[in-house]
Amino acid sequence: MAVYTYGAEVAFSTFDTWANSVSSDENVTMNNALDDAVPSNSNPTQASEIANKSWLYGTLQVSTGGYVDISATGYSVADSQGATLKNVDLDTSNCTLTADETAAYPRTFVRWRAGGSGGSQIQTAEALTLTDSNETSTTVFYAEFT
Repeated sequence: MAVYTYGAEVAFSTFDTWANSVSSDENVTMNNALDDAVPSNSNPTQASEIANKSWLYGTLQVSTGGYVDISATGYSVADSQGATLKNVDLDTSNCTLTADETAAYPRTFVRWRAGGSGGSQIQTAEALTLTDSNETSTTVFYAEFT
């Protein structure tokens, strides 16, 4: 998970990096950027909700037959086989990726890799907790099952 960290200055042109609802500079608004933020918030929005915070962005990939549960404060996805990870305010909530061996049976979880199936090993524990200070340059998380 790469982490986009803001200081006191907030550049609207950077929102498409980490916000699901902003795809280009054409539709940049605070409301769009925070529309599906985790944890959720409500309108009206203000720059202080983004300034001095770290935002998760990246991709979850899962090997054939594997499943991963994704959770953060107020957000949960069960049995994902791949996902875009965006809009998590890491100053308020960590994001946890948990390999689900029950759903993947008879496959078993082997390891988390950075960058895809041939990437370097991150860890072998099933639960990978992403914070604003670990795996900050990893943009692809790969769950390997056999």
